[in-house]
Amino acid sequence: MKKWIPTILVVLVLIVGWIYAANQNYFREEEAVKAQLLGIQSDDIQSITIHDPSTDKTDTEAASSSSTQLELKDGVWSMVEPKAYPLNGYTISSWLDALSGAEQELVVEEKPTDLKKYGLGSTASRLDIKTKDSRDITLKIGGQLPADDARYVQVNSGPVVAVKSESISNMELTRHDLLDTTPFNLDDTNVAALDWEGEAATWVVKSASEDGAAERTWTLNGETVESTEAVSLIGKIKNLSTADDVRKASELKDAVPRFTLSVEQKVNGENVTDVYRGLTVATEPGVIYVITPDGQWAYSLQADALQDAENFPDTVKAADASTEAGSEESTSSAE
Repeated sequence: MKKWIPTILVVLVLIVGWIYAANQNYFREEEAVKAQLLGIQSDDIQSITIHDPSTDKTDTEAASSSSTQLELKDGVWSMVEPKAYPLNGYTISSWLDALSGAEQELVVEEKPTDLKKYGLGSTASRLDIKTKDSRDITLKIGGQLPADDARYVQVNSGPVVAVKSESISNMELTRHDLLDTTPFNLDDTNVAALDWEGEAATWVVKSASEDGAAERTWTLNGETVESTEAVSLIGKIKNLSTADDVRKASELKDAVPRFTLSVEQKVNGENVTDVYRGLTVATEPGVIYVITPDGQWAYSLQADALQDAENFPDTVKAADASTEAGSEESTSSAE
């Protein structure tokens, strides 16, 4: 037995050593570290130009009008080409984070000689990015990988790499994606009153609650209305969105007034009233242009989209009539 003691001790030492090594992850393969695609932070970006790949590159004027340029000025992002359209700040912030946080999954070809086969030729989506330290970065987005949920990408004249399609969808935004497409700037919790004056109807919705009340009550033309109906109306107006590019209000010629909506909101403890105007033009009878309170921008909305707001009193009457009919039916059944 004594002759086996050294062997047993060696085996025990090996077992203890193996357990220790396993606990210290010595046998675990290190996960490959994904490389950052652009190698920049969102705060490094000074300007971005989006190029429309559908533009005929031989037509200089068309190429200029189809590109979109954004610049950071005094800490605020603004569009400088083709026009100073209003931007959606939340979308811009998410877009910058997507660009700076994108990672390459793998290198497809280190020194590509034929970019067209990857969809990285003249038809590729392209972003030109300039950083605050004057670096120029060109990002090209090409076709889909045949066997993976990823797209071909090239940064400057570097290798062709693969980037997840989800990341691409967050980076490959159009001009319209970046615009603030909602003309009515409403905060549901701050709205105190809505005053509509139009061709078909005139109405006033007011909050009858004290500041800080747990539940808000509302009136329509002085009569109590269900809170859910008033809140639904505010939500519908707030979420109205144009499908087209915003226009300069000054571009509308021979416009005819269609409605006026005055919105009273409590901002930083003070009551602020914004007035929105709805205009129509003879050449577009089914469209109403909503002019922002500053008078600068015109948002095109289909006239049908504003019917719920214009006909709000009729909607309330119909709902009340339906409720009364249901109550009478219930009473009759009980008798």
